[in-house]
Amino acid sequence: LFPWALRHLSGPHQKIFQDHKTMQSLIRREIVRHRLRDHRVPKGFIHCYLSQITETRDSPISTFNEENLIQVVIDLFLGGTDTTATTLHWALIYLVHHKSIQERVQQELDEVLGTAQAICYQDRERLPYTRAVLHEAQRLSSVVAVGAVRQCVTATMQGHYVPKGIILLPNLASVLYDPECWDTPQQFNPGHFLDKDGNFAANEALLPFSAGHRVCPGDQLARMELFLMFATLLWAFQFQLPEGSPGLRLEYVFGGTLQPQPQEICALPRLSSHSPDLRQ
Repeated sequence: LFPWALRHLSGPHQKIFQDHKTMQSLIRREIVRHRLRDHRVPKGFIHCYLSQITETRDSPISTFNEENLIQVVIDLFLGGTDTTATTLHWALIYLVHHKSIQERVQQELDEVLGTAQAICYQDRERLPYTRAVLHEAQRLSSVVAVGAVRQCVTATMQGHYVPKGIILLPNLASVLYDPECWDTPQQFNPGHFLDKDGNFAANEALLPFSAGHRVCPGDQLARMELFLMFATLLWAFQFQLPEGSPGLRLEYVFGGTLQPQPQEICALPRLSSHSPDLRQ
């Protein structure tokens, strides 16, 4: 009822406010660096936002200001860090559980990348199976089962009457496991994203970043991060259970996101990897 009172009460929650101030300070320094940076360098999100602040400076209704910029950057970091890390956790668990799929990913990486020293985002076009496995991990893990709260602004939706102003919660998991969209919805099957010739095939039923006009603003950033980290990890390491392990636990822990059970996985350097620097 009185959220402002939390700032004045002692307890472990005070660390949240301390961390928030630290992040604000880091972002303020980054904003200063962007203001001093050569304008000929490639533009990023902060640079574009600062341009909007300048362009709308005389507008009485503009919401573009430095404080809002700081909060938006924080939202992007907080919104993407947990979901990206959780998706990678699930992907590694699935590949330990499906050893043959892990070996096929690594074979493709070795054949395509050869003696390259690093993986770039453009390589995804030459790695259809690796890409399909990552997309299937996103589908089956369904890290965010329910999308963000939305308010209906129209009276009808696809021919159905929906009262204007009603609060909606998109059930993302329903389409991610829909048998009409996937051949084996309850199984880990990279074939969901491959055509008959083995080429990558997108499926519009994959909605890990929500749906509609207000999809996750970090969609493209998350896609790049996931591919680069996933491919690099599988290129450099072999993942398996430690000796004496009772086995994998595939049940999730329900929270803000659907987390995997706490468990240990070994990452062993691959002798065939062409990237010793990455293993180190």
